[in-house]
Amino acid sequence: MNSVEHDLRKSFSIAFLCLTFSASHLFADGFSPKTAPTLTPSKVANMECRYFTELLGIASAKSLAAQFDPIENTQVDTIVCCPMGWRFYNYPSQVDLTWKEPDKHPRDLQLYSGWKKMVDNLAAGGDPLKDALKLARKQKKRFIVSFRMNDNHYVHKEQFPTHNNFWRDHPEYRLGKDSGTLHVLGSMSVFNYSVPQVRDFYFAVLEEICKNYDVDGVELDFQRAPRFFHDNELDAGRAIMTAHVKRIREMLDKVGQSRGRRLQLGARVLPTVRANYDVGLDVLAWDAAGHLDCITVSSSYVQTADVGIEGFVARRKNAKIFGELNYLHVQIAGTGHDSNDRRYVTPETYRAATLSFLERGADGVSFFNTYCVPRPELKKLISDLLTHFKDFDTLKCSDKLYTCYATPATMFGRVFPARNEKSFEMFIADELPGRCKNAILRFETKASCKGVHVEAWLNGTKLDAHTPDAVELFPPVSVNKASPKPENLKYFSVPLSALKFGINAVTVKKTDNTRQPCNFTAAELALYMNRAN
Repeated sequence: MNSVEHDLRKSFSIAFLCLTFSASHLFADGFSPKTAPTLTPSKVANMECRYFTELLGIASAKSLAAQFDPIENTQVDTIVCCPMGWRFYNYPSQVDLTWKEPDKHPRDLQLYSGWKKMVDNLAAGGDPLKDALKLARKQKKRFIVSFRMNDNHYVHKEQFPTHNNFWRDHPEYRLGKDSGTLHVLGSMSVFNYSVPQVRDFYFAVLEEICKNYDVDGVELDFQRAPRFFHDNELDAGRAIMTAHVKRIREMLDKVGQSRGRRLQLGARVLPTVRANYDVGLDVLAWDAAGHLDCITVSSSYVQTADVGIEGFVARRKNAKIFGELNYLHVQIAGTGHDSNDRRYVTPETYRAATLSFLERGADGVSFFNTYCVPRPELKKLISDLLTHFKDFDTLKCSDKLYTCYATPATMFGRVFPARNEKSFEMFIADELPGRCKNAILRFETKASCKGVHVEAWLNGTKLDAHTPDAVELFPPVSVNKASPKPENLKYFSVPLSALKFGINAVTVKKTDNTRQPCNFTAAELALYMNRAN
């Protein structure tokens, strides 16, 4: 038996052993049953704070510095940097030679003007990855490479310029048509990890980066396009991917040994243990085998804290667990295609989610895509948030915005949209009534709900309708086309006696007999704190 066959058999054995546990042990998810806060100043001060950035579009030292400068004097510990957005490796790779052979395949340069600038920069001797590492070291921060395990950006456009030559050369390595239920947009054109050449190519790129750059580790990003195997090959796929992760771990150990330190291996994963398992990723087996140092639990793109932190914390053996903080609120208006068409997450939401993650067992948080916030809004956001991010009193005393959003990336599945009525849970990590002086609950609907009678209850207490002074519950980062419309919103006053630390039961319902439906799409709970306490 060769080493690959041995690894695969061992992986199958791990998968079989996992299945001997009850389904509820493996996959049951829900909020923590805690009824009182236990967070300490020490845990807040020692949490790890990660910040994602990427090299897509970087063609000069000036543009790179613009990404790094805002976090220089903050409490960010670790920069998580992606060198290969949209399938283009923006460093002088000797494994992927697309930058040296840009004319090998036809490319529609009008689709993305940044492509030629990146290629020209590399051809002139530039190295954005080297420069990014240098900036991280100057700021005395750890530097982790984020590696996209698949990427479905613009795969429906074969001549989109950033598609690298390996992807263009080998359409036969792509998943192709699949009639199964695990659909991901563009999944026909992402790589099939059952193909050894795919795994070998990605491994070679990672090995090159780790050997040639003094990085502190790697984060494998399984969330970017979470489709890796055909539906009928998922059982075999889990073993294949486990062997692949083991191979990467062994490479990192070898490189780390030569440098006298352990290089981290992390995974950015789907929001629950079950969701990962269902796409062929046995994350718990990787952790149990000692391959992982950390697991970042992600809601993909839109921020919500309703991810299965508890499921990972309860079952992990070695890895630290990070809750991901995304950069966008759910938005009904706007498209989100450009910086002036997005509803950005505010400090109040970041703090609420951070407190929630920590109280539910997480070891830290990881900011994702925050660098995409326009300047100078980003500078103000970060100065308000990250300069005292690890201060216990600041976290406790600050206003909060807890959210439940229209996204499938929750531990409960898709909570919203809901037609006319919905009951759901929100986890509130603040001590109540404690420092809180008043609270407002807001619902958003897909279309206008003006004139529609809506009622809401929290923990069995019927709430009174509220007339706000402003549309947003807290000052927005930016007012643009994505801002919510007043006619789509319903507000309710929440008596503090109705709120409690931990799980809060919420019900919203259309209560009139009009034919006009009421499609609820989001819920937000604002806590306004009495800072004098």
